[in-house]
Amino acid sequence: MTAIFEEIRRLEAARKNGAISEAEFASAKARLLDTVEDATVLPPFETAAPQPRSAASTAPGPWGLMLMGLCGAGLLTFLAGQLIGDLTIAFTLVAACVAAVVVAAFRKLEG
Repeated sequence: MTAIFEEIRRLEAARKNGAISEAEFASAKARLLDTVEDATVLPPFETAAPQPRSAASTAPGPWGLMLMGLCGAGLLTFLAGQLIGDLTIAFTLVAACVAAVVVAAFRKLEG
């Protein structure tokens, strides 16, 4: 496409210098433009206005879910540690329960 534009510019310069006549310029330009295939013109792209989120359907993002999970695991570890009397065993128990929940969630996502 740029080669055609360059050729038209060269013809325009030749016409201005007097090397070719107005009729010769018009016929040469018409021949060049006839070589270009017709392009399909698409309608202008219109973007839809973003839909506002309703307050009832907002869910926490991945970082919010991670924070809630860590807070829940910490609270369960503290409570289990108070009940059992050993924080290490309580942490191990809560970690195993959280891992089981995560595995079950991923299995459910897989189908």
